[in-house]
Amino acid sequence: MFNKDNFIEATFIDTERKNIEVLTKSDDGIITPTIIPFNEENQIFKELMKVTTLDKMHEDTHNKKKVEGEAFKQIALKFAKESGLIATLAVEENREDYFSSILDGITKKQTDEDHLFAFKIAAFENLEQIKESDDIEGKKKIRQAKNKIELFRAIFNMIE
Repeated sequence: MFNKDNFIEATFIDTERKNIEVLTKSDDGIITPTIIPFNEENQIFKELMKVTTLDKMHEDTHNKKKVEGEAFKQIALKFAKESGLIATLAVEENREDYFSSILDGITKKQTDEDHLFAFKIAAFENLEQIKESDDIEGKKKIRQAKNKIELFRAIFNMIE
């Protein structure tokens, strides 16, 4: 079933790492996904271990999730820009209302989904500590924040 000629990659497809997606390529170039359980006693799993290693699967899974996360951010950002949720604006610190506008943006309308979404996108795009972080749980907390206070708490936890 799996050999060095047809094997492309094997990655975990769930957070519990109980299932593996194996991609193989046929002679005519068709890529076929096969889902197998992570069970060291399973004959198909044993066959897979002849062409890859568990460490390689973990590494490939990490890299794939990283690429998928970046693609998600780009799509979300494009959507936010096209929908007008994110506006390009130059903020001048010497404006009288600068700090007031920051506080208003944080504290007013705690459940405004458009503002919350825009803040999340801005955090992923503009904060290097978050953009370059491998902290999957921290990024997950930012994505799942239900209000601005939760969001800022998650952001501050990641950048501290």
